[in-house]
Amino acid sequence: MKAEEARRAFVIKQAVAGAFTVREAGEVLGLSYRQVIRLKNRYRKEGAVGLVHKGRGKASNRRIAQEIRKFVAEKAKSDFEGASCQHMEELFASRYGLELSAKSIGRILKEQGVACAHRHRSPKGRRCRERSRRRGDLVQMDASPFDWLGDGVMRSLHGAIDDATGEVVGLWIEKNECLSGYLRVLRQMLERHGVPRAIYADRHTIFVSPKTGKLTIEEELQGKVAPQTQFGRVLETLGVRFIAARSPQAKGRIERLWRTLQSRLVIAFRLAGIRTVEAANDFLGTYAEQMHNPKFAGAPAEAQNAFLPVVEGTNLDLLLARHEQRKACGDSTVAFGGQKYRLQDSRGRTRLLRRGKAVTVVEKLDDELMALADGEAFVLVPVVTGKSSEEPASEEKSLARGAQEREQTSPAAESSWHWYLHPREPIARAIHNPQETTPGTW
Repeated sequence: MKAEEARRAFVIKQAVAGAFTVREAGEVLGLSYRQVIRLKNRYRKEGAVGLVHKGRGKASNRRIAQEIRKFVAEKAKSDFEGASCQHMEELFASRYGLELSAKSIGRILKEQGVACAHRHRSPKGRRCRERSRRRGDLVQMDASPFDWLGDGVMRSLHGAIDDATGEVVGLWIEKNECLSGYLRVLRQMLERHGVPRAIYADRHTIFVSPKTGKLTIEEELQGKVAPQTQFGRVLETLGVRFIAARSPQAKGRIERLWRTLQSRLVIAFRLAGIRTVEAANDFLGTYAEQMHNPKFAGAPAEAQNAFLPVVEGTNLDLLLARHEQRKACGDSTVAFGGQKYRLQDSRGRTRLLRRGKAVTVVEKLDDELMALADGEAFVLVPVVTGKSSEEPASEEKSLARGAQEREQTSPAAESSWHWYLHPREPIARAIHNPQETTPGTW
């Protein structure tokens, strides 16, 4: 018996013996008059055991069946592996019609010895920045390396989230964190939502040049500035302000997004049967709008939209690309990647360039090459030189040509230079064939 039950048994025993009246026993135990009478009658019939709760040692009528408990544990170790208890509650309800609370699922996993991927942590005291007031005032960008497809290969998911609403405005997977991934996320945002006022990201060299702030006084007096990154050029063209964060906690909105996606998106890929990066990027095109934002995005403090439309006539294919500066050669060609190219217009005519003419080579996201000169766009056509068009000589021909050249350059045996070039040859011949030589011949 528990301490409280032992105290109740003692008081009821005294009441049965006449040491306490029914009213006095009720005041001590905090029970009603009728309840004390019931306990006295039960004590007379069953003794102290009769005062123990009748449900002691019996399973509750609301207990979850053992079959369901095993089913929950099996799903948590297979299809729903890595999901939080809250996420599993939604999945069980939508897929199997099981109405289980997140706490019940957590208790089941603990009883079955299945580790829960997400545990509740007590909040830490900190000072957080208030959200932006309007949608489009600030967009946070970042990339997260993770085993997104569940095949043991680490890949980087590039993403962007609106600070005011928590709405995901772009997602793209690449092998590594790279400029291409961020440009594709930026294109998704521009096409679906518009141009934001500012972008908040870390100090990766994709956003900030490593030479920023490292110029000497002499270089500053000469007018030199830190080189602009490719992404910085795009933002300057669009009129977007860039803000560099100095810690991961400063952009906690998107850091929290990675924690959510590493749980939910991996399972969404698994249930959709996605195994390749191409299929994953196609899936991401609708995932945020249909599955993530309706659940996690909220309303901004002000209803006015700060996203601006893209300027009419902007060629996003040329803008969202890698730009490299080159100078034209004397034969109206430009060199890029170890290959010479000619500039060709839409009519198939070759553009003549003076030596040293500045040309911008554009490498688009689909690896197509173009060029910009005097505000016009041209197609780059590879130049096939005579040397590259010749059939390469075989190894046997090269060896034969080398032997022939050596025979032509070697001096004749009777030449006086032969003894100068090979002074020890007579000595070697005498050692191996002494009968062919006589004293005084060498």
